[in-house]
Amino acid sequence: MNMLTRHAHLYTKDSKRGIICIENLHDGMVHLQISENMVKDIQSIRFRLDLGTFEHAILQDAYEHIGLEVFSIKVLVTADEDEDLDELLAEQETLLLSQGKLLY
Repeated sequence: MNMLTRHAHLYTKDSKRGIICIENLHDGMVHLQISENMVKDIQSIRFRLDLGTFEHAILQDAYEHIGLEVFSIKVLVTADEDEDLDELLAEQETLLLSQGKLLY
C-alpha cells in the first residue's frame, strides 16, 4: 500500500466535516470524534497522540503501550453543511455497537 492510499487525508486541501474514527487494529476498539475540518483534525489527533496529550486517557494509554502501527485514524463519514454532527455521531456509534464493535 502506498502512502497516498494509506494517508490520503494528508494529500488533500479539502476541509470536509464529518466523523473521524480512531481504531485500535489490535483489539478492534474505536473512538469516534466530530470534526469541522477533517484534514486538520486528523493531523492534530496524530500529533497529540504522539506527544501523549490526547484528551481520551484510555485511548492515549493504549497508544503508548501498543504503538502507532496498530492504530488507524481515518474519515468514517463526511457530512453536508446542514447535517447535525452530534446526531451523525450518535448514529455512527449505534451502528458500530450493533456490529459488535467496542467504543473507547
